[in-house]
Amino acid sequence: MLMASTTQSLEKGVEVTRNSESLAIKARVLTGINEMLKGDFGSVAQEVIRSVINLCVMEWFWGADDSMWAHLRGMKHMINLRSGLRGIKDIVGESIIILTDYEISCCFETELYLQSNDPVLLEEIPIPTSWPDGFDCPLIRSNVSFDGVRAKLGLTEAGARILDDVRFLTTSITEADGGPASIRKIQGTASWIYSRLSNISGKEGGQGEKETEVADVADMASEAERIEEAVRLAGLIYSWSISSMAQISQFKDGKTLERAYKAMRAVNLTRWKDMPGIFLWIMLVAAPSTKQDTRGRFIRRKMAVAGLSIGFESFGVGISYLRAFWLVQRWIARQGKPAADSLT
Repeated sequence: MLMASTTQSLEKGVEVTRNSESLAIKARVLTGINEMLKGDFGSVAQEVIRSVINLCVMEWFWGADDSMWAHLRGMKHMINLRSGLRGIKDIVGESIIILTDYEISCCFETELYLQSNDPVLLEEIPIPTSWPDGFDCPLIRSNVSFDGVRAKLGLTEAGARILDDVRFLTTSITEADGGPASIRKIQGTASWIYSRLSNISGKEGGQGEKETEVADVADMASEAERIEEAVRLAGLIYSWSISSMAQISQFKDGKTLERAYKAMRAVNLTRWKDMPGIFLWIMLVAAPSTKQDTRGRFIRRKMAVAGLSIGFESFGVGISYLRAFWLVQRWIARQGKPAADSLT
């Protein structure tokens, strides 16, 4: 009930802190959890842990970061009481926790928290080679290029090419040997992609001078062009982060961030649902720059929903996408330099 009430408020643009219904339900939920914790934790662990992880997600949606971290600390303590995630003995709850841990870590560009020092991290996650139709994502390797499925996904030729470049760049990092030559090559590739995407005019296949103003999203005739623009700008920010060895949150070009948001919003959400893997990547790129405002809550919510939806359809696919993005962030953190040295 709380999740439904919260989501309904946010979708209507109503601040949750001003929604008396949501606040009343939240108070009852917290009271109920506290009552359960007064008894034998072992007998109610699964129910309590599922409830608290949902609270974490909702606080994250609301932009109440302090409350979210407080719930996460409580969650971590409960996991430790069960001797790790496997001790919960709830495969669905465990899957939600792992997916949420990756999503929050990607948003805040941090190490994993709920899985830290947990034996589950030692388990190898097999990277899938197939997934449901439309779930293609530029974060893991595929035997089929985006150009090969662009008709099925409704992509422009230029949009598919960008996604193939992003996939090549991402897998160059996640599969890299870590040597200096490899790092230089990755940075060079990212710089080339960043430069190329900076010069695209916003129309399919269009090229122009870097200083030339790109076409306004509202002037793009087709939804495929608007998808291309959303992909281009996400790729621009993503490649900037890798080429400059600076986290996405350090990207300070407000005009580009604004345009990226407008491009994403110019595409019908139903259309994005047909390509959740691409949408998840775009939301993962957008999330680190979010603030505790209406736009930030929207981006966080859609990113979380996209990741969880893919994960519920196929846990292996969902976790592989999130983990790949997180690995890129961790690679940047290891190799990176201070924000003052970044390009933007």
